[in-house]
Amino acid sequence: MKRLGVVTPDSLTNYISMGYGGWLEEYYNPQHFFDEVYYFSSGEDKERRELGMHIVPVPIHRIWKSIKQFKIDIVRAYGGELACEMACSNKVNGVPVVVSVHDRRLECLSDMIKRTDIAFGVSEEVVQLILAKYKQKDRIWLLPNRVNLSVMKPQDVDSNSDLNRRYPFKFRILHVGRKDPVKNIDTLIRALKILGPEYCLLAIGKGDLSQYTALAKAERVGTRFFSIEAVNNEELPGYYSWASCLCNPSRSEAMSIALIEALACGAVIVTSPIAARGVHIKHLEDGIVFDDLENPQCLASAIERACTDWKLVERLKENARKSAMKFEKSKIDRLEVSYYQKILFMKEEGLFRKTILEEVSDTIMRYSGNKAPRFTPSWVKRNVRILLQGFHHRVKRGANARTA
Repeated sequence: MKRLGVVTPDSLTNYISMGYGGWLEEYYNPQHFFDEVYYFSSGEDKERRELGMHIVPVPIHRIWKSIKQFKIDIVRAYGGELACEMACSNKVNGVPVVVSVHDRRLECLSDMIKRTDIAFGVSEEVVQLILAKYKQKDRIWLLPNRVNLSVMKPQDVDSNSDLNRRYPFKFRILHVGRKDPVKNIDTLIRALKILGPEYCLLAIGKGDLSQYTALAKAERVGTRFFSIEAVNNEELPGYYSWASCLCNPSRSEAMSIALIEALACGAVIVTSPIAARGVHIKHLEDGIVFDDLENPQCLASAIERACTDWKLVERLKENARKSAMKFEKSKIDRLEVSYYQKILFMKEEGLFRKTILEEVSDTIMRYSGNKAPRFTPSWVKRNVRILLQGFHHRVKRGANARTA
């Protein structure tokens, strides 16, 4: 019986509301490798079974108890910041913690990554980022994002489709991603003004819309700027196929799943060099990469070419889906499963067992605000009460176990 414990700061309900419900079960349990998956979240209000997982409401500081209760074999934290802190501050002796990092910004990588057992990075750039704080290079493994080519594929969009009726413009620019300054939607809105009245922008993704609505109004493109909070994953291919181009001009991006999906759907892509690196997009081969991230004119010129250079459009569309093949879901699933098999073997070999000092460190972290201790004489003097308290709890748990 193989059991995975998923640790994430978001509730499953929130992910489903964002349109991810259709693929989360296989995402968390590739090839159904685990017999049971437990979803530990402080954002849930009731225990239940959903999407093939046990949903377990649990306070952040008590996740370690659930790990023990449900006999978890591997703990997986999705995210290098809060999820990493949640998992690494709830370590159970002998149970490996795996943290996957999806962001290329060093400020979004917690110092607690130092306490993980294995780290996954979605791109080579992210792997190098992890190395800045986690020095065990042999335990940092590349795990790219994936795309389901049977779902993400080109679709025929009728000229009288509902999308055309809702957005009756000759050229349609699509942006997919959260409303966040790093996504550079502000420069995209300014480029929309330069492009003129034949162009509209539809932005799909959650976040604070007010700043972008205000900017669109100030730039006098409010009637050509549209936003949708969420679209079901199965409906996205229709949007990718309908749009004249997908434009994600990110200022920071580790590996954009939206770009991979758009490639799989044969879309014409306009993106920044930063986003292009994570997905290995080559300028004028499988996308258009514009150089000056803060220059609306530069971006507008790239978008105009994506919408009107028919010879280039034909070449980009022809190459797009081929470029997505290396991220095909079954390939990445097999890679992830091979990692889990390796981790379980390492666990059997006792490679994740802690010393007594490390056990004491973990106990102290639970009672001292999750701050990793440094064992100096002055530190021990200041924290003797916490040490004794932690020891008392361990003895009490042992006594209860013997009398149960």
